[in-house]
Amino acid sequence: MKALTVEAKLRKFALAKVLSMTPSSASVKYGPLNLADIDPKRPPNGDWISAKPRLSGICGSDIATVLGSSSRYFEPLTSFPFVPGHEVVADVTLEDGSTSRVVLEPALTCATRGLPPCRMCQVGETNRCESILLGEIKKGIHTGYCSSTGGGWSQEFLAHKIQIHTIPESMSDKDAVMVEPFACALHSALRIDLSRVNRVAVLGSGTIGLLTTAALRSLSADIEIVAVAKYSTQKAAAKSLGADQVIEPSVFNRTSRRSSASMRAGSWQSHGFDATFDCVGKSESISQSISATTPGGKVVLAGMPAISRVDLAPLWHREIELVGSYAYGSEPAGEAVRDLLGRSSVAIDDSGRFRTFDLAIALSPKLSLGNLVTHTFSLDNYEEAINLAAQAGARGAIKVAFDPRKKRAREQENR
Repeated sequence: MKALTVEAKLRKFALAKVLSMTPSSASVKYGPLNLADIDPKRPPNGDWISAKPRLSGICGSDIATVLGSSSRYFEPLTSFPFVPGHEVVADVTLEDGSTSRVVLEPALTCATRGLPPCRMCQVGETNRCESILLGEIKKGIHTGYCSSTGGGWSQEFLAHKIQIHTIPESMSDKDAVMVEPFACALHSALRIDLSRVNRVAVLGSGTIGLLTTAALRSLSADIEIVAVAKYSTQKAAAKSLGADQVIEPSVFNRTSRRSSASMRAGSWQSHGFDATFDCVGKSESISQSISATTPGGKVVLAGMPAISRVDLAPLWHREIELVGSYAYGSEPAGEAVRDLLGRSSVAIDDSGRFRTFDLAIALSPKLSLGNLVTHTFSLDNYEEAINLAAQAGARGAIKVAFDPRKKRAREQENR
């Protein structure tokens, strides 16, 4: 079968990183990602089934990996060679022989590894699982970084039964492929106390920034959301997803300086934001987010950060919290979200928590998040797909995804 694979070849990672800093588009061609013909993975036991992707998204973390710009922190948490792809809607054959469309919850937790639940998994915080190096499959934080499972950038991969969620026929493939990244955005939004904030900023309006705006608006009708967007496509999407104001990065930069210096009073530009969501993850954006946040406020790193150099003096002096937001698990069902959970028919467990992924499944089609999927490509055209995804905003794209099915299947689908 066809699959895009990443091998542990340091030379290719280094070359991709160097080329990605130039105007050349050759970084993908000469990098660690290759189209190959490989054998399907063998299930380690009866709890695993074969999944055939219909769409598989290209995530910012995937781009950073194949362009050699991600942190080396993840190397010991990954098994090579691996097939990327963790934002997936796929077809599976169930035990009764029926075929079903499912979305993948990609975390490779204790349950998928045949292990008793660790202390994090016991309380539903599966994104903090302590067993990602252990068990009956090879190491990997989630599907798409584990050589035992394969990933969505292929024609077939393995999924554990607890990873798959059947979706209704009324949900489109494009809405479905946005469920996983939207779950990440919901978790980011819930990293702050929504009942105690009035104004928030979302810095960056790529896929994760737009989904964070959508998540914040879904969770609260009252907070003022200021989205920072550079390109016209992003600006229009941010507005449609609930931003009260959409401003240019240059305006946000001035806001940061005024807020940090406390030069004026009487407007949000001078007082700062109660919380800022950094959806860019670079040194400059982290510094700007800290500067734009009011004393005692919170900065949430919603996107995977690059290796950064940041002056933390303003963070210390103004007692600003800097928190990470990785993936999702379960969330406390506080007063701020109980009404939404009821309207969305999302279950609350005995400990008063709900599954983030369940809420994402319920909300994605209602918000028409599939409209953010602007381009799809076959696996054969992976160089074009990755290059577009890496320059999405400037080229009028938002979410780029692979359609790994054979051409004939795609033609039948489009009839």
